[in-house]
Amino acid sequence: MPDTLQARRWFFWLLAGTTLLKLVLAAGIPITGDEAYFVLWGHHPALGYYDHPPMVGWWLAAMLQVSDALWWLRLPAILVTAAVGAGLVWLLHDIDARIAWLTGALYLASPLAVLNFVITTDTPVILFIFLSAACFWQGVVRERLIWFAAAGLFLGLGLLSKYFAGLLALAYIGWWFFDRRKGWLLLGLLLVGLVSAALFAINLWWNYQHCWDNFMFNFINRNSSPVPWYTPFLYLLTLVYVLTPPVAWYVLRRRGTEAVGPPLARRVLAVLAGIPLALLGLLSLGKIVGIHWLLGFHALALGWFALARGARPLWASLRFDLWFTLLHVLLVAAVVVMVRLPQLTLPQDAELRHRLVDALQGPQLWQAVAPLAGDRHIFMHSYAGAAEMSYHAHRHIGVFGEGSYHAREDDRMTDFRALDGQDFLIILNRHHDPAEYAPFF
Repeated sequence: MPDTLQARRWFFWLLAGTTLLKLVLAAGIPITGDEAYFVLWGHHPALGYYDHPPMVGWWLAAMLQVSDALWWLRLPAILVTAAVGAGLVWLLHDIDARIAWLTGALYLASPLAVLNFVITTDTPVILFIFLSAACFWQGVVRERLIWFAAAGLFLGLGLLSKYFAGLLALAYIGWWFFDRRKGWLLLGLLLVGLVSAALFAINLWWNYQHCWDNFMFNFINRNSSPVPWYTPFLYLLTLVYVLTPPVAWYVLRRRGTEAVGPPLARRVLAVLAGIPLALLGLLSLGKIVGIHWLLGFHALALGWFALARGARPLWASLRFDLWFTLLHVLLVAAVVVMVRLPQLTLPQDAELRHRLVDALQGPQLWQAVAPLAGDRHIFMHSYAGAAEMSYHAHRHIGVFGEGSYHAREDDRMTDFRALDGQDFLIILNRHHDPAEYAPFF
């Protein structure tokens, strides 16, 4: 068992090591379709976008003022993980310094934290959910209204990042039923609501002006497909994986554990982490819950675990995570090396072969196409492919045809009426019958 000084060293070694590792991964792994799509948002700052609230687009708009180098655009994701790990230390330090350092180290060492180096809509919401919950915790424990105002500020920013932040708002309401100080807490909750609503009004105004597009996308259009019977069990497995097996084991097994700090501090974290995770469990009855949906509440769950179970389970979980995460890193490194080998024989499966070429050979594909581009309007058939090619080409590549069963922001950017009679260059990465294009040309 490490003492406080050793726990502090573990935290800083992991902070430095994981940050360096993620910078290497960020520089070496090609851009994903989602990332390239959000980079397009950054090139077109707006108060909202077709499928999500605007925060990641605003972040990338700021980053693009400096450079569009991939490691640079991914830097916010790397720094968010470091900030949340440090935030856990800050949150718990006054209760037990050793516990605080070990909790921050455990978060930094978890596989999903180490591999979280891509920039997506989840990047800002992870940060703002944690900051809002931390401020709410301070408000409840210290009984100061200024913390509730800060919680509302970060909740509003979280809602401008992704709608999952709304689960935290429900947890705040849920806490009111557990706290006996009803009148005073109601004032704090009203403050949270007023501040967050003022920010969220930006998104409401944009949706009002744009046919409620991203409300329809998130709450209607994506929720009509039937789901298999096993999705609740899949959610439980996902939850165990996110928390990591030893944490899940010690949550269920109290023998040999020792609670730390005042009960109020533990109860608040239990509610702030438990209600959102329980609601996601209910949601899994009718929808597959993606692993990234849990990321915003991961740190809060670890904070509760640290106070409820004490130092020994923390240390045991940290030692497990070091090896567990190393296995993940080695697997990722092996895959990257294999697919980049020049003598690699591409798989026989046509779809997988196309996906590998699209993901790994984007710059080379653009170099081959560039001499034909000229002043033609360039298109591809998929949103992800067009976004990736736009990133490599440093120019807008539009989407020709349906793209997918969902629309995307590109459908706002391209007005085909204005392109009537002009030359198109359509980049194909799949076979298409020429007859498909006859009605248009």
